Amino acid sequence: MASSAVDTLLIIGGNPVYNAPHDFNFLENLKKVRVSLHLSSHVDETSEYCQWHIPESHYLEAWGDTRAYDGTISIVQPLIAPLYSTHSAYEVLAAFSDKPGISAYDAIRDRLKGSRTGPDFEKFWRKSLHDGVVANTTLPPVTVASAATLPATPPAFPDALEFIFRPDPSVYDGRFANNGWLQELPKPVTKLTWDNAAMVSPKTAESLGLTHKVVSRGGEHGQILANVIDISLSNSKVTAAAWILPGQADGVVVLPLGYGRSKAGYTGTNKGFNAYAVRTSSALWVATGGTVKKTGDNYPMACTQYHFNMEGRKIMASGTLEQYKRNPAFAHEHDEQPAKELSLYKEFAYPGYAWGMAIDLTSCNGCNACVVACQSENNIPVVGKDQVMRGREMHWIRIDRYYTAETPTNDPSTNSDDALANPDTFFQPVPCMQCENAPCEQVCPVAATVHSAEGLNDMTYNRCIGTRYCSNNCPYKVRRFNFLRFQDWETPQLKLMRNPEVTIRSRGVMEKCTYCVQRINNGRIEAEKENRPIRDGEIVTACQSACPSEAIIFGNANDANSRVAKLKAQQRNYSILGELNSRPRTTYLAAVRNPNPDLASRTEKA
Repeated sequence: MASSAVDTLLIIGGNPVYNAPHDFNFLENLKKVRVSLHLSSHVDETSEYCQWHIPESHYLEAWGDTRAYDGTISIVQPLIAPLYSTHSAYEVLAAFSDKPGISAYDAIRDRLKGSRTGPDFEKFWRKSLHDGVVANTTLPPVTVASAATLPATPPAFPDALEFIFRPDPSVYDGRFANNGWLQELPKPVTKLTWDNAAMVSPKTAESLGLTHKVVSRGGEHGQILANVIDISLSNSKVTAAAWILPGQADGVVVLPLGYGRSKAGYTGTNKGFNAYAVRTSSALWVATGGTVKKTGDNYPMACTQYHFNMEGRKIMASGTLEQYKRNPAFAHEHDEQPAKELSLYKEFAYPGYAWGMAIDLTSCNGCNACVVACQSENNIPVVGKDQVMRGREMHWIRIDRYYTAETPTNDPSTNSDDALANPDTFFQPVPCMQCENAPCEQVCPVAATVHSAEGLNDMTYNRCIGTRYCSNNCPYKVRRFNFLRFQDWETPQLKLMRNPEVTIRSRGVMEKCTYCVQRINNGRIEAEKENRPIRDGEIVTACQSACPSEAIIFGNANDANSRVAKLKAQQRNYSILGELNSRPRTTYLAAVRNPNPDLASRTEKA
């Protein structure tokens, strides 16, 4: 391309104008190509500079094939008809072959036909479609010799900064930048939304003179002003906000990829900084020799960790394996449970189903899958960065991130560097607690939030007049109020995105987790059809279904044989703020860690 030797360039997917290493100088070389075509699902940075943009079908709309790691061929079958006039990669490649105009379906069939003809092939084809995989297509194993030596790592100066490139945990390499769900999803550790940032350790930040500043905005919530820095690396430069992150290695600057898009649609354009601008082909993941310079400017960041604070009371229970062996009920060592006879609440019986949830904090890794699943299931809107900075995000389940420190960080007589250098990190999913003695119900003037016969804390949207008394009286801060009409009711395509079983809310009503009551009702209907009780595990909430580590368990707490009842019976099961006598149906299993001192000592020696 650089020498004008390429006459026609067909780019199948990808976005090299945006994410190619900057030493490739891809854009300038692309301009030297006489005819350029780009197949992509969206008009992006590469499409903008190509003569032709070919709209690509979504993989759920198109026929295709793929190979598993062992070589087994799978046939990719479409789930829906194409929403738009689009083309798959098979059809585009066929247009440049000796079979122009062939459909993807026929191309896949022809590829598999081979020596099979007549009725034998039709039987083989139908069986392959039914099974999902093509039988006897594994590849023979290949034995390869490992390299005698690995390429030498370029030596770094002792005081030199090391720059590490990593895919963003939400938008990945930038391909999901136009997805509002993922943009507003708080990142697992930093809890940042709508932005990326150059991450540095507290000690490195101190040496560079970097700080954070909390600015009050919208009452108790705040926006974080982060220092802006210029990063000069690999004969290029990028400007980014710096984020101070406990637990990060000193002398290391992490540059998340996927942001800084100039043409990513309404949601993804001009968000964050483009780390690809300082990424070269010889240092795709780690680079040295760069410098960081503070510009003197500040940049507002939307960080949700400071919203809905419950700190100062027993929230997160954790301990080591040794502590658990000595006392399996270590989570209750400092409980202040109220005397039951002193309760001001009237006792109710739940003779039928008593829905409850148990969350194992040992298993939760803060991946955020439950947050997105809940948002998809319950038609939860995206509110945007400005509203998040006002503390108005709408997620019905949030994941709080906590650190533990051996030394008190607020005591000036102690050295907090050790506490910030490598603290233990914990994650805690927090949905509505579904309290039996619900504080929200006592203050609602119109009985919009009421209790069901099965222990659910229900919301009646038609009654809600938006006083927000319930939110003020909720000690767990899990109720959400839609200050503005965040939903788009005009775009026809968005109707396909919504769950028709869940009410689409307008502005002015309170929202919260419902334990996916629509799924409970569906399970009840199926059980009544067969004249039987609802089986344990038959109803799975959205957050539970998406959890890869099975940290969230839901079921009937009245059934002693149910999985949730058995977890609640464990000694490390506890309630958040149980001393308030709210009697939450959502409880937690205290986190148990197994630190290996031998491994730690070996790491320190290394």
